[in-house]
Amino acid sequence: MRIAFWDNLLILTSLVVALAQAPLALSAPHAVHDSSEGSKSRLEIRTQEGKRYVLRVLRDSTVPSKSQPSQVQVVGELKGSAIIVVDSYRSKPGGMSYCQAGYERFLRVISVSSKAPKETFRVKIDSCRENIELASRGIEWSPESSTLRIRWLLGPSTKGTPEERTVQIGRDGKPSY
Repeated sequence: MRIAFWDNLLILTSLVVALAQAPLALSAPHAVHDSSEGSKSRLEIRTQEGKRYVLRVLRDSTVPSKSQPSQVQVVGELKGSAIIVVDSYRSKPGGMSYCQAGYERFLRVISVSSKAPKETFRVKIDSCRENIELASRGIEWSPESSTLRIRWLLGPSTKGTPEERTVQIGRDGKPSY
């Protein structure tokens, strides 16, 4: 009886942690389609207004070369200027079962202010292979101020320590720090 209780508590805790680390989704619907093309991913985004944007984005060596994104989620939008997405992939497995169930996640700002969409900002937000971990509610988008705030428990540039970045997205879709 006690074992069943602890098992259920462990499962519930794991679920709460996983949901807390998920980025916030936009209230406006977007259709996102994705596929893999070698070391790049092809993202196709359709906005609520019916505009369609297609671009290819790079992944790094921690993602298997033929791996398709397991999830692509729109985090925020600056109308007519930028769309902020998070794309997730399974990690490249290491020896002795290292990272076989892990994942790699990237946050990207895609400028849509010109004719062709262009990635203007990319940062890794989670990585099993590089020991990067996003904090709970680690991504906050403020549309009023066009500000993106990212918080890590283990940051990408501070290796093993907390890190925080604030990125201002301009009307041209380009970030400033």
